[in-house]
Amino acid sequence: MRNGTLIREENPPKAKRISRAADSVDRVYSEIKALAVEYRFRPGQKVNEVELAERLHVSRTPVREALNRLVRDGFMTFMPNKGFFAREISPETVRDLYELRAAIEHSTFRLACERASDAEIEEAAQIWERAMAREAAGIEQDLSEYDEAFHLAIARLSKNEQMVDALERLNARIRFFRRTDMETTMRRNETFGEHHRVIDHLRRRDRAGADILQQHVSLSSAHAIIVTKEVLARIFMGPMA
Repeated sequence: MRNGTLIREENPPKAKRISRAADSVDRVYSEIKALAVEYRFRPGQKVNEVELAERLHVSRTPVREALNRLVRDGFMTFMPNKGFFAREISPETVRDLYELRAAIEHSTFRLACERASDAEIEEAAQIWERAMAREAAGIEQDLSEYDEAFHLAIARLSKNEQMVDALERLNARIRFFRRTDMETTMRRNETFGEHHRVIDHLRRRDRAGADILQQHVSLSSAHAIIVTKEVLARIFMGPMA
């Protein structure tokens, strides 16, 4: 303030501009993700960046940055020289991906029981137990991220880099379905119990836990397939509203 007059900051510091830009991208990301989760795009539909920018009252820059994040999170796909597209989905694809996931995780659990140290097992278990503590405290969180981290941590205990690499690549393809699996209260509660049993068997190095883990993945698959069929049944109501 100078001579009683408030001076407007004509050129805000660079750090502030970066912070505002990041906030803008976060907001745009959240809004476009909501459209994807609500299936407001047809499978395979090209995303109109200009339309989204106008709809969200922003420039195309945060829209493009948000779409790139959505590609990494499995909600969108990108084709060079063509643009961004809503991911294709089919019950058969979901089934195939989850069958592969179940096979990998069944094997890595058994190997983890043989190869992991006690400290490594505790570190993996605590990933999920910390998430449960946050849930009990009412702290908002994306449980699907903890779910993915927990399962991947168990796979890493196998000390088999090839299977871990395969699971990481697979996770990118099922991330969309993993998130929908955590959206219902029933599946969330079931997951809590299933993970508790998996952790118990892992701590005891009981390889029978591999079957429990495989069944857990199969239940997630069944739910994802149901969701996919429901989406496809109503998808022709139209693209974005």
